[in-house]
Amino acid sequence: MSLQFAGLLFLLSFAMPSAAATQEHFATPFKTRNMSPVIQIFGLPAPQGGQLTPAGRAEMTLALETANNFTWDKADGESVWFDGETSRASLFFNYGIAPNWEFGLEVPLISHNTGIFDSFIEGWHDTFGLPQNGRKDTPRRQLDYTYERNGSSPELDMGDTGTGIGDLSLHLGYQLIADSPGNRRALSLRAGVKLPTGDSDRLRGSGATDVHLRLALTDAESLGRYNLTLFASGGILWLAEGDVLSDQQRDFVEFGSIGLDWRPWPVLSFKLQVDGHSSFYRDSNLDQIDSPSAQLAMGGTVYFTEVDTIDLCVTEDIMVDTASDVVFHVAWNHRF
Repeated sequence: MSLQFAGLLFLLSFAMPSAAATQEHFATPFKTRNMSPVIQIFGLPAPQGGQLTPAGRAEMTLALETANNFTWDKADGESVWFDGETSRASLFFNYGIAPNWEFGLEVPLISHNTGIFDSFIEGWHDTFGLPQNGRKDTPRRQLDYTYERNGSSPELDMGDTGTGIGDLSLHLGYQLIADSPGNRRALSLRAGVKLPTGDSDRLRGSGATDVHLRLALTDAESLGRYNLTLFASGGILWLAEGDVLSDQQRDFVEFGSIGLDWRPWPVLSFKLQVDGHSSFYRDSNLDQIDSPSAQLAMGGTVYFTEVDTIDLCVTEDIMVDTASDVVFHVAWNHRF
């Protein structure tokens, strides 16, 4: 279902009128996020740059990411077991509704399935001498997201594969500082609301409305023929009480992202990005539930035309057990 959805969007985009950009296109962050089963349900926004879509113009991004989850732990009457794969196909649409104002929409499709990348990741760990953490002692291709506390019935017990719509998000941006030929720096204030349209029982949403506010900065510099772009953002996310681990859910979360894009050639750039956030839950001694998190994304951007780019990256949990073990991310961006 997700592949059909992605293919339809890809074909429809070519029916839309496109034109070369009238202003320089800054490098943008990877549209990544923490794909842990119990965190991807919330309205944690994907990083964005400081440059907004010009008035009367539009931008569309189709992002596909697959997260392989394998982590477990026990401590003080708690136990957690996350084994499976979670995929997200997101359509981002941004439109410049007026000078210095941008409206955005994100429509996600969430899929939880067995681990088709299990054998590949085991081989990767063997090749580079990385710990398996029990992977080889566990049957492959299974889906089991379980959390137990205080010896009672599981607080979370999800093992059903399936695909469905996730929580839709609406965004609004205001340009505080606009870039110009003599100042390649842009700063924007961005806000968003996530609506409970996904099925919380199947971990396709939290079952509640979330609201965020953040600042986003992009700063581009030229060093000879090399172009460097720094992007950074940070803000706060307010959480209404949801259906997943509601007794332990926090009321707000701080989040941020920083990255660097190096473009040695017109058709290709290399990118490093770190995303992080404070804990979404309380009253747990397990890092998988109650811990700040940070993820490192490594990859780049291919510039096909003035209006079409593709991002490719791999994300690792640099704060171990607080996010998915590895996430494969690809995103196609089209401006018109």
